[in-house]
Amino acid sequence: MEQKCPDCGSSNLKGAGTAENKYVTKQAYRCKECGRYFVERDGFEGKSYPKEVIVEALHLYVEGMSLSKIRIHMDQHHGYSPSDGSILNWVREYSEIVEKFEKEQMGDPEIGRKIHLDEVVLKVGKKRTTR
Repeated sequence: MEQKCPDCGSSNLKGAGTAENKYVTKQAYRCKECGRYFVERDGFEGKSYPKEVIVEALHLYVEGMSLSKIRIHMDQHHGYSPSDGSILNWVREYSEIVEKFEKEQMGDPEIGRKIHLDEVVLKVGKKRTTR
């Protein structure tokens, strides 16, 4: 993804080292047009945890997993232990984006393709059978 200066929109940039926090290292840039220093824009600016951890936590939340179970899962599988409050903040912050993305991916639902039935009632002669 090509980076652009958040101030002037120029793509005339030069690398300016890296910016690090507790868990994430990102590329830093300096704009050759306006001189602005900024860190790569990936939709997860200001987040301490890697974007992959945040995305997986959102996925698990949408699948119905509780906040505490998500925290335990992240700790066991990735070595990160975000607080329940952090996970809830991610859900609140990114829920509109996720909903918009899902609508774009799904489009209008197609009707008449597949039908899932929990049970079927067959009538053979005068006898009814549930399967």
